[in-house]
Formats: sequence, structure tokens, C-alpha cells
Amino acid sequence: MALLFFISVSKKIQTYLTENNITPRKDAGPGVWLTFLLPLSIILGELTNKNTSHTYKTVACISCGLFVHTIIFLAQVNKNIFFSATTLIIPCSLSALMLFYLTNEGVLLSILYGISAIAAYHASIFPLMKLFPRNFTYGESTVTAQSLVLFLISSFIRNPLGSASCMDTSTIIVQFGILWVMGIGAAAYHFNWKRKPKPFYSSVLLTMIFILLLPLYFLIGESPITWILSLIIKDNTLQILVCYWSICSLLGVLTIYLQIKKGNKATTVVRKTFHLLTVLVFAPGIILRPCFLFLASGVIFGIFIAIDMLRILQIPPLGSILQTGYIKFADEKDEGPLALTPLYLLVGCSLPLWIHPDPERSELLPLISGLLSVGIGDTAASACGSLVGKNKWPGSKKTKEGSAACFLSQLFLVIALIHFGYIPRTNLIKPTFAIALVSIVEAKTDQIDNLAMPLLMYVMTIWKWKY
Repeated sequence: MALLFFISVSKKIQTYLTENNITPRKDAGPGVWLTFLLPLSIILGELTNKNTSHTYKTVACISCGLFVHTIIFLAQVNKNIFFSATTLIIPCSLSALMLFYLTNEGVLLSILYGISAIAAYHASIFPLMKLFPRNFTYGESTVTAQSLVLFLISSFIRNPLGSASCMDTSTIIVQFGILWVMGIGAAAYHFNWKRKPKPFYSSVLLTMIFILLLPLYFLIGESPITWILSLIIKDNTLQILVCYWSICSLLGVLTIYLQIKKGNKATTVVRKTFHLLTVLVFAPGIILRPCFLFLASGVIFGIFIAIDMLRILQIPPLGSILQTGYIKFADEKDEGPLALTPLYLLVGCSLPLWIHPDPERSELLPLISGLLSVGIGDTAASACGSLVGKNKWPGSKKTKEGSAACFLSQLFLVIALIHFGYIPRTNLIKPTFAIALVSIVEAKTDQIDNLAMPLLMYVMTIWKWKY
């Protein structure tokens, strides 16, 4: 019954996109099921962790509204109704009531946050697909819109003043940095700075000083650069990690340089080397210094957005070089204006760190859900499928041998982590079931697996099962 409902809704969304001249990503369905995963991840994070922060509670309340909005919206779409007051009134009211009773924000702020968040999400799904044609399916667009709304809400709501932890300060730095990059991007789009380096670079310099660095100085009590350097100087383990990460980064740059020099388009195997490099970077960071990895991954995310901005705007001297590299490494999913494949790889591995309420005190399994599913499982599936895969799944390019490699590689890593004491010696039913489900999704889905698999794995591993 549920399957028939999703098939019906998917067909009607596809028809709506066609009728409104919205071009989704090619050779992929709407991916309606993706819409539920991010709000569910946040809600489970709140329910399974005690003493979550004020900001996280606020985001969880908004996520409840987004989850209910999805249910109502899809039910309405099934009746060929794409816009109705009910779709907004119920989730807005729910979020506002939850904010009022659970966060003590007050009546006016609760109503404001509830209405603005749900309305902004509702209003941005299809325009996002229209602004960036061929970049998103419906499901991918909803996850992007949800992420944007939740990020903006969390950026404007501060935890009560107290002793600032490493995670609190890192969060402030990352939020300000990404907001600054997004602001530059919005200004470049509005003023049409394509191939105009002078206004672009002058705006970057001025806003970096007065909108990014100065506010951060007053918020954290010192320059963010000196704060980061002091973290590294005081911690010998972190110094070793930073040197190690620098070597991994140089290897990545060298791989890109050699591929451009060859003049050939990168094969799937070459692209998967970046998955392996991501595993090498994230694994020790998550285990040893999750806070600094949270900070570093957020900063790199902002840098990736800035690099793609330079490429799209063709700003010299890097614009043409970046476009050449993009052409060499783009795969069949990169047909739109945005270069999302590298961004999705980073997001897929980082997302558990970003959305977990307390990554420094978390069990390891939820935090490595992205690394496990994308860095290990997806890489093993691709490598094995390319090298020895012969038996394809019906209606798919994926092979059964690749799926077996996806499942076994993740399971072996979990068993190894249990053996070395990084994961508690508990029942293997939970991780095995989660890995099996993710392996099936990897084989069957036409959505971006770097986005879908980590979210699904995170939901399955953070959920407190009783068996």
C-alpha cells in the first residue's frame, strides 16, 4: 500500500515538473522517500540524547514541522493539490507550539520561527530546482532546502551564555564562514559579477574584515585564526593529525593535477580514489578529535562552495583552471551548473558530525555512518563491480558482486572496530541490519548515494533499538 502511494506521488510530481518547465537531474526518479530522512535524523537525535542544547531543541522542533509538512504535502499531491493552506497551517502550528513549550522562546518568537522556517522550506523546493536545472531530483531538492532552513535557524539562535566548549566555538566559526560565503554568492548573482574580478575580490576583502573576522572576534573573544592555532599548538596529537591531513590533501591535489595533465576524463576508479582519501582523513579525526574534524569539515565545505563560485563566475586567475578540472572529473550526475559530486562526498561523510547533538560524547557508530556507507561501502561496491561484476540487478547498472562487496566491507570494518574496542561489544543485529538496508539502497537507488546512504545509515544507527 505504501509502495503504491509513493509510486503514485512520484508520477504526479514528475508530471508537475514537466508542466512547469522544471528540469530535474537526468535518469533519476523524484526520490520522494529522501524527504523524510533529514528531519527524522534530527528528531531521533533529540529523542535519544539527554540534555541537548537549546539550539538543538529548536532545530528538532522545526524538524517535527518539516516531517509533518512532508506527510501532508505528499498526501495533497496524491490528490493533485500542490498548494493549499492546510500544508502550511498544521506544520507551522505544530512547530510553534513545540517551540513555545520545549524551548521557552516566548509566544512571538515561537510563532515567528515556526512560520518562517516551514514557509521558507515550502517556498524554496521547486524554485531551487528551477534555479539550478539538472542538478536535483525532487528528493534531493527537499534535503537541500531542509538543510538550508535548519542551518539558518541554528545560525540565528544562540545557546545561553556560559563556558564556551570547543564545539560551541567551532560551530560559531563554521556558521559565520558559510553565511559569509553564501552572502558573497548572493551578491555575485544579484549584481552579475561574472568575469568581473575587481568588484568580486574587493567585496570579498572588505566583507571578510568587517562582516566575518570582526564579528567573530567579539563573539569568541579573540581572532578565530589565533583560536584555531592555539588549539593545534596545545595538542600534540592534533599537530600530528594536521600534518597527516596536509599530506592527504597534497595527494588529492596531485591526483587532480596529473589527471588534468593527462587530458583524459577521469574514470570511476580514479574518482573513487577520493573516497579512499576521505576515509584516510575522516577515520582518525572522528576517533581522536571529533571537534576539530567538525571545524575542519565545515571550513572545507565553505571553501568548496567558494571554489565552485569562482568556477561558475569564471573569475580569473582560477576560474578557467577550475573549469578544466571540473570537466575532467565530472560524472554523469554533474549535468547542472553546480559541481555537486565533490560536495556530496564531503557532506555525506561530515553530516553525522554536523547533525549529532553531542559528537564529542557520542558512540562511534552513528558518527561513522557516512564514512562507513560512502567511504567504505560505496567504494567497495564500485571497485568490485567494475573489476569482477558480471551479474547485474534487473533494470540497473549495479552488479550483485558490487552489492556483496558493499555489505561485506562495511560489516568487516564494524567487526574490526568492535574487536579493537572502538565500538561496544553489543548485539550485531543493529549494525548488520543497517548495513544490509544501505547496501540494498546503494544497488537500487537512482538518487545521489553520497547523500542518501549516510542519512539512512545515521537513522538506523542512532535509533535506540530494543531486541
